[in-house]
Formats: sequence, structure tokens, C-alpha cells
Amino acid sequence: MPEPTYRIRRIYSRRVKGSTQASQGTLDAILKFDGEESPHCVYNEIVALRLAQTLHVPVADGALTLTPDGHTYASLMLAASGLQLPDVLESRLNDVAQRYPDEVAALVAFDLLIGNFDRGRNLKAVLASTHLPLFRAFDHSHALLSLKNTPEESIKALGSDDLLVRFHPFYGRVSDSLLKGWAARIESTPSYLIDECCDQGKPFRAVTEQMQAALANALVKRARALSGIIKAHSATLGDRP
Repeated sequence: MPEPTYRIRRIYSRRVKGSTQASQGTLDAILKFDGEESPHCVYNEIVALRLAQTLHVPVADGALTLTPDGHTYASLMLAASGLQLPDVLESRLNDVAQRYPDEVAALVAFDLLIGNFDRGRNLKAVLASTHLPLFRAFDHSHALLSLKNTPEESIKALGSDDLLVRFHPFYGRVSDSLLKGWAARIESTPSYLIDECCDQGKPFRAVTEQMQAALANALVKRARALSGIIKAHSATLGDRP
């Protein structure tokens, strides 16, 4: 899958010095904040992004930003030349699965790893243009530490062999063989890489260093059990040849 492109808001005057002809510019992004419904939203988003980048799962890029209230997460808005990119409609899910089978398998395996029960329509995919492939998912605020009512309950759930994700738009549409391949990739990920994805090196808003370490331990355990989880729940996942 080629690298995605993101929406430019404005390009300022080009700098005179330098061989790269660099310019200052701004990008469009959706800013996400911690709130009552998702008090660990920003941490969840940055950890999910780090994990996805480590595993090469196709999710939209983002960055931590600062406001007067502290850190927020800026999810960059995807763009495709000459095309509109609405969220994928349910009626097009079969088409998406057929055009992007490996990306779909990667996303299902990733959502099972982080306990993302809220995938819904929060993904973008180009279907109209055969020469411009693009598949990217976004929004992971209701996974990881927000999977259950409390971070402690969420961490405990992630450390179990429970399926956790009862519904997913690609259940029944994902290739069984590709899904098993992505599960094997996740299982083989060194534990220190998962640790580094969770570790901020200091308390992060309401997320203590102890919580970060406990989350990493739970995710390592879940990664090692992922193939077994998929096998045990094959009827729910809806194997497709």
C-alpha cells in the first residue's frame, strides 16, 4: 500500500535559502481531547498510532499537539487528488474487502489486539479509482484503556483470551488465511517494541507510569494469544476463503 496523502490547509511563502525549496504550511486535522466519555482518549490514540506504525497496520497518521489545556491528539485528514473521501458506507464494505483484502485482515487483527469495539465506519478507502489505492482507518479512543469502565478493568480484559470485539464491519468479510498471517506477525513482535509503544517516560495526563507498564504487559500477553483467540472464535469472525 502506498503512503497516504493528507489535506494541506495553506502553503506560505517559500523560503529563499536552502536547496530543498522548503515552505511553511499547515495541514488539516481533527483535534481530539480527553473528556468525560473518554478520559484517556489522547493516550489511547497515540499508543494505537505507535502500535499500528510498528506493525505496519494501515491507520491514518497523527501527532500530539499542545493547547492551553495540555496535550491533544491531532488526527491528520486524508486527501486524494480529485476525489472526495467520505467514510465508507456499509453498502460498500464488501467492495472494500475485495479490493483491500490484506489491509482488511491487518485491521481486524489490530482491532482484536487493542480491543477496539467501535470500528464502525471510521475508515477511508478509495474504490472509484483503480490507479490510486488508499485504505486507512482512524479513531481508537474507545480501545486500550477505555475498553471497559475503568483503566484497571480494561487492562485486565486485554490480558485475557476474551474476543472483546463482538462486532466488526469486516467480520464475515475477512480472509481467514490473511487474518492468521497478521496474527502470526503480531505474535512475533518483540515485547520491548510493545513496551515502547505504551511507555511515555512519565505520567501522561491521568495515565500513570504504572498504568502504562501494566497496559504493555497485557498487550504482550494478548499478542501472544492472538492466534488462539482467532481460532476459538472463528464462527464469530466468519471465515471467508
